[in-house]
Amino acid sequence: MKIVKQLLGVLILFAGSHQLFAQQQLEAADFDLANYKGKIVYVDFWASWCTPCRASFPFMADIASEHKDDLAIVAINVDEKRDDAVAFLVDYETPFDIVFDHGGELAAQYEVPGMPTSYLYDREGQLIGKHVGFRKKDSDELRQWITENISR
Repeated sequence: MKIVKQLLGVLILFAGSHQLFAQQQLEAADFDLANYKGKIVYVDFWASWCTPCRASFPFMADIASEHKDDLAIVAINVDEKRDDAVAFLVDYETPFDIVFDHGGELAAQYEVPGMPTSYLYDREGQLIGKHVGFRKKDSDELRQWITENISR
């Protein structure tokens, strides 16, 4: 079953013009925050083994859809094996960019303290703040934080 799930994940992620989920998939070396200038950017570090990460994906999908013109979400995966990330992604709608950081270079650069950790950047690429962890009960507060910064 795991093989089938992984293959399905590959089909979903790389279906060319019929990409159903991720906007684009990048390797860590290709990620550049400056490419999102002009939008509020929510950078989220996650891993397939992270239980709170599973709760955060529906939240990110909802807020990405609500604010698609003003907000860019970039979900950076830190799994050592890409297959683990792909298997995870099969279960979630991801209308945002996915970055694969298998070597942990971006996680080290951002000094990620745990999974998930999110960073919010303004339209000029300046850090607004950081949020560590994710609990469903905190999603309203997190949504308000993001929305307030979009409105500025």
